[in-house]
Amino acid sequence: MPDGFALAALNHAMRTCIQQSINDAADVQQTGQFDVVTRAPDQMATANPARATLTIYPWRLTPNTSWMSSRGAAYAPSGERRASALLALDVLYVLGVYGQDSSAGDAPLGLALLGLHETPMLARERLQAMAAANFPNGSPLPQALLDLADQPAPITVEPMFHELEAFSQIWSTFNSGVRTGMIYRVGTLLMESRRRAATAPPVREGRYSVTLLRAPSIDRVLLAAGAAGPFAERAIASPGEVLRLEGSGLRGDITAVVVGAVLVPADPARLRSDRLEVDLPADLRPGLVSLQVRQEWPKPPGSLPPPATGTIAGERSNLVPLAIRPVLRPANGFTIGNRQVSPQGAVRFDVTARFDVDVGSHQRCELMLNATAAGADGRFASFSFTAPQPAPGVPESSVDQRVIPISGVRQGDYLARVVVDGAESALTEDGGGVTGPVLTVPA
Repeated sequence: MPDGFALAALNHAMRTCIQQSINDAADVQQTGQFDVVTRAPDQMATANPARATLTIYPWRLTPNTSWMSSRGAAYAPSGERRASALLALDVLYVLGVYGQDSSAGDAPLGLALLGLHETPMLARERLQAMAAANFPNGSPLPQALLDLADQPAPITVEPMFHELEAFSQIWSTFNSGVRTGMIYRVGTLLMESRRRAATAPPVREGRYSVTLLRAPSIDRVLLAAGAAGPFAERAIASPGEVLRLEGSGLRGDITAVVVGAVLVPADPARLRSDRLEVDLPADLRPGLVSLQVRQEWPKPPGSLPPPATGTIAGERSNLVPLAIRPVLRPANGFTIGNRQVSPQGAVRFDVTARFDVDVGSHQRCELMLNATAAGADGRFASFSFTAPQPAPGVPESSVDQRVIPISGVRQGDYLARVVVDGAESALTEDGGGVTGPVLTVPA
């Protein structure tokens, strides 16, 4: 790939192409003495050369975004060099002629225009032939020309049309006055740094293995209080329950179930291709989580020390939603405190919900109250209150209780439930219906 000398090599190739086109078309008696240079038009205007001089000058460089986007950044976020970022440029050349006699360069200019018209692309063979010419010792141009010939992007030469006003503006930027000439777009020129990226140590031993892809898929989620069952299909679970997943391709070399951010290894004795069972951790935080079967592959052992350790990331199943219930303490799950009565008679108090399994201090916590007896209007009152969030900047922590301010609730008994991040605590039941937990609101 060309490096920083690519632009100099391209300038040399354009000069050589023009020189060869004129020499092949006519002899010096017909064209007169002339030179081909790469100089800015304003320098040519002040130099007033003694004989006709053609200048092919790269007056503008524009990035070619389609080629530049084919590679990533040169450095990783850690600062390690990982690749050579590709610089892709389209070069706009201006071709003009100068001389003491205004008509002295007409012949070479016309032959140059015709030669570039018949050279729509700088072919690889032509660039290689240019590299084989004589150069001063130590010149970087021969290698730069060979790199140009080998770059993957073709180098095309095409004239560009400009309206008179735009053409005049281009020449006015050179402060040299309008000259007879042509604008060409030559590209795409690719450049990259010669600096090498960091390389890994040589490989001492290739280790590989072959395994069967199973494409694990979860079709059903069933839960039970214990391994003996009975299992029921539902979308909410309590910590410590037994989770059964049914589907296909579930048994892998090393299989685990991911519950939210918790990885639960699967016991091979409870694992089949179409079913697996795991015990949910007893300390699972409440809230909405996702389930996924994750399969890993053991690393091939090899024959050279040290032995392979760890696993290789394998296949992943589809994601399935599941709600984890908040678990209240069996005794004193709710307590009332800080009771206040306003001058207008309004009663306010705090309810402290105490949990058997810790919750997050930043998790959304709501208290739902439903009256166990109908009011004077025959309706069963219901209320919802939200625990305040910690102040901004307070870090997240695990807590075993949350305080919820209550107001506007009449005296009486209420069924109480806590909802943490969308997951609702369980109600107790018997043969006659729901029995608790009950929160008694004082007068």
